[in-house]
Amino acid sequence: MGHKGFISYKYKDNNVSNLDNYSKGTARDYVDYLQDNKFSGDDLNKAENDEDDLSEFKDETIRTKLKEKIWDSSATIVLISPNMVDHYKSQNEQWIPWEISYSLRSSIKNNSRSLPNAVLAVVLPDQDNNYDYFITYRSYQDDDGNERSIRTIHTGSTFEIIANNMFNQKNPVTENIQGRIVYFGDSSYIATVKWDDFISDVDTYLESALSRRDHISDYKIKVNM
Repeated sequence: MGHKGFISYKYKDNNVSNLDNYSKGTARDYVDYLQDNKFSGDDLNKAENDEDDLSEFKDETIRTKLKEKIWDSSATIVLISPNMVDHYKSQNEQWIPWEISYSLRSSIKNNSRSLPNAVLAVVLPDQDNNYDYFITYRSYQDDDGNERSIRTIHTGSTFEIIANNMFNQKNPVTENIQGRIVYFGDSSYIATVKWDDFISDVDTYLESALSRRDHISDYKIKVNM
């Protein structure tokens, strides 16, 4: 692949479809699958390791560990899962928003500057193997009578910093279809892809995300949580 990724996810979210040959029954299985099958060596920096539950560390220790991992990567993959947001806590108190915020910043370390990461949202299937908690489709007929489909991303189901960096292209290509604004092309800095599609062609989706990073000035990036 040639690029190192950082993966952000809700470690213990168990409202996801079980993966064959993986036993945790949580979002962590999907991270393990990527490490075992799609990335080589140390090309994937994880937010947590099995033997190293970061919740046991003081906050500043966690931040230092995560900063180093994000610094050492060029793309952040955030796994969207049904229970990734803890609605009983402020989003500022949860780790995924902080990881995305830091990924989107340009930072300096040892007189070296790190550009913002490319960020890609990979949606995991829920326990019923469905994606409609985050992605739905509706059909319509175009002016020529052809059947078309519109994809809807339910940005309200995720963290604000992720939603705020979707549909944020400065000059997007849009069309009013049956009273609704529909976006086309690379309209989101944080693009969305289903898990099944992502694992079928990991390199293409990551290269597309990295291409958007190369044109980051085309987007209204929001880094504050």
